[in-house]
Amino acid sequence: MQRILVIPDGLAETPGGAGTTLSSFTPMALNAIARRGAVRRVATTPPGLQPGSETGLPLLLGWTPGGPVSRGRIDAAAHGLTEPAGAVVHRVDVRHDDGRPWPELAETGLSLLHGLDEALHVQRLSGHRLLIWGHRDPTLPRRLDLDDLGAANGVEGTHDPDDLPRFQLWPDGEVPGPILDEDTVVVCAPRSTMAGVARLMGAAVVHPTGATGRPGTDVAAKARAATSLLRDGIHTVVVHVGSPDEASHARDPQAKRLEAQKIDRDLLAPLAALVLDLGATLAVCPDHGTDPRTGAHVADPVPAVVWGPGVRASGPNVVTEEAVAHEPVVHGPWET
Repeated sequence: MQRILVIPDGLAETPGGAGTTLSSFTPMALNAIARRGAVRRVATTPPGLQPGSETGLPLLLGWTPGGPVSRGRIDAAAHGLTEPAGAVVHRVDVRHDDGRPWPELAETGLSLLHGLDEALHVQRLSGHRLLIWGHRDPTLPRRLDLDDLGAANGVEGTHDPDDLPRFQLWPDGEVPGPILDEDTVVVCAPRSTMAGVARLMGAAVVHPTGATGRPGTDVAAKARAATSLLRDGIHTVVVHVGSPDEASHARDPQAKRLEAQKIDRDLLAPLAALVLDLGATLAVCPDHGTDPRTGAHVADPVPAVVWGPGVRASGPNVVTEEAVAHEPVVHGPWET
């Protein structure tokens, strides 16, 4: 039986007084799927690990990490880069003091990292993201060095004592194993975390034109790509949409809600019709939560739904954090 998994990255949140993105509007397609499917909570962050796409995405594809996952090696795979044998690999982000990305300082950060004794190679990826391969774990330059050089290069906003720029070092660690084959195809933005995970795990990857992973991404193009793949007989199609997470990291709740509405209208609605036509199974499950007020990832189990032949309708009729609060926690998007 064919199946399709939709991963709206970072869409889940922690219920609170202000509500959540999923409870802030009425998703017609998602609610229709919920009425017919099994609604539950899925644990996407194993105990002791930090929530994030490097952990949640491979878990949803069938690989459970036993320790921290190397974001650097995933990003290297996403960009088609091969690290030297024996190197340690780290992603390094340049951020504001409160954690917001600071892409304008990325070139300054790149020049500082080039001077490290531990560095074999340093490369800018995109935005605020850098990649460093080294002999050992690096000792990052001081925040004042980053601030001073940024000011000397004319980067606006530096020399603010209340907002010193900082580096974030992602640890090296485990790497997802190649447990999939090309009968699993992942539809995602190019050079995204999902692209790196898919390549490391052995899946085929498709990047529709207009897929950016950011707010404004062409969600309908992903629906068309998934439809074509399923009609061609691909067994498992995974559609990843990164824009809810990116909107959350930008601290923009309205943009996150707009992206969620587009996912419901332009992706879930056509895929639900296709699932009926093909007799396939559809699951919708975020890889983790992200709070759009703070930009922080959330480790709570996420609300999810699976629907298709042989799946008994169960749980609430809506897919929100509040509705699933007392539902059993399962450990994969396909479990019922």
